[in-house]
Amino acid sequence: MSMTTLVRDGVNRALRPLGVQLVRGHSDDPGIRPFLPARRVLAEARREGLSVEDYLDRYSAEPGATAATAAAMLRLADLGDKAARVCEIGAGSGRYARKVIAALEPEAYEIYETADDWLPHLRTLPGAVLRATDGHTLRETATGSVDLVHSHKLFVYVPLVTTAGYLQEMARVLRPGGVAAFDIVTEDCLDEETTRAWIESNAGIYTMTSRSWTVDLLARRGLSLVGSHFEPMSGGRTELLVFRKD
Repeated sequence: MSMTTLVRDGVNRALRPLGVQLVRGHSDDPGIRPFLPARRVLAEARREGLSVEDYLDRYSAEPGATAATAAAMLRLADLGDKAARVCEIGAGSGRYARKVIAALEPEAYEIYETADDWLPHLRTLPGAVLRATDGHTLRETATGSVDLVHSHKLFVYVPLVTTAGYLQEMARVLRPGGVAAFDIVTEDCLDEETTRAWIESNAGIYTMTSRSWTVDLLARRGLSLVGSHFEPMSGGRTELLVFRKD
C-alpha cells in the first residue's frame, strides 16, 4: 500500500463521523489534495432536501456559514458594480460562486478546479468559464484582467508552497483596484482549545499559514489588507483576508 493511500485512509477515518470522504481529483500532483466527491454530495443533499450549500455547511461548518462568508467578503471588497470579471480558485460545489454571481452579476466567472467530477455542476453557473488547471497557477487568465479573485477552504489544505504560488498569481491577474480574498488558518485561529483538538485528533489535514507573512508577501506585490472575517470550519475556524491592489 502506498504512502498516499495510507494518508488518504487516515484522513477518511477522521472524517467518517461527518459522513464524507476524500477522493483523488484528476491531477497526480502530490501538491493537489483530494476533494469531496460530487456524486455523493449531490445525491445526499437531494435525499435530505437540502441545497448543496446547506448540506456542506451543516457537515463542515455551521448553518448559514457560506452566506455569511460571501456577505463579509463582498462587504469588505466594496466593488459595487465594477466586477465585470471574477476568478475563483477551487470552486468545488460552487456554493460561494452562486452567492458572488447573484450579487455582482459579472460578465465572466473564471473557474479553476482540479476535481473533474464537479465540472458538470460548475458549468451550470451563469457566465462560467472553466479554465484548464495545473493546481499551481492561473495560467489561462491574463495579467491585470480580473476585478475579484477569491478562494475558500483551499489554502487550509494545500502545502504552503502551493498557497504561495497562488497568492502570487492572484496578485498578477488583478487589475488596479481589484480585490483578492481567501481564507487561511492563521495564528489567531489556533486558540488553546483548537490546538488541543488538533493534537488529539492527529488527523493532520489542515495547514497553518502565518498572517503576517501573508500580508507582507502581498504587500510586496502591491496589495493592501482592507479587512478580515473569521469563519467556522470543522474542528476550528479560518480567517478570511481581503486585499485591494494599488
